[in-house]
Amino acid sequence: MTRPDQPGVTEASLPEVKIRTAEFQDLDTLTPLFEAFFAEDGISVEPAAIRTNLDRMLRDDRACFFVAEADTGIVGMVSGSLTFGVEFGGAAEVEDLYVAPRFRGLGVARTLMKRVLQWADDKGASEIILVITPEAERTQGLTRFYESFGFRNSQRITMYKSALRSTPLTSNS
Repeated sequence: MTRPDQPGVTEASLPEVKIRTAEFQDLDTLTPLFEAFFAEDGISVEPAAIRTNLDRMLRDDRACFFVAEADTGIVGMVSGSLTFGVEFGGAAEVEDLYVAPRFRGLGVARTLMKRVLQWADDKGASEIILVITPEAERTQGLTRFYESFGFRNSQRITMYKSALRSTPLTSNS
């Protein structure tokens, strides 16, 4: 059967993709992947900041980072982090789910989501949170994708403010 979203790609020719934990040697590959991801979402982040934050995330036991790897290299990624609050107790946030355009529609994002949700469950998270940017919703309609995993729109407003801190947090802060 030929895939209508990817001419010339058939179910039999789908590349084998494995999910694994990201490693420090992946930083050089992940940085441009993040640049592409952020550009699609209309977000501007300096490559040096991406690399620094990835390095910190890989060192922090409150975070996870998984990659999807095909024979051509890393083609997708997802991260998660733990937080704690009175309302939910332990909660996890799913962040940075991205699949390179050529590998979309092949189940890679779904497999990455299953892995990060399993991580959140293993860590005892009672709630799992994620944010969809307006640009991602407009261009990709991600609400339906996340609803298929049981997520619902909380109707809460997400607001951001730059922190006053001029130096990055460490995992011990």
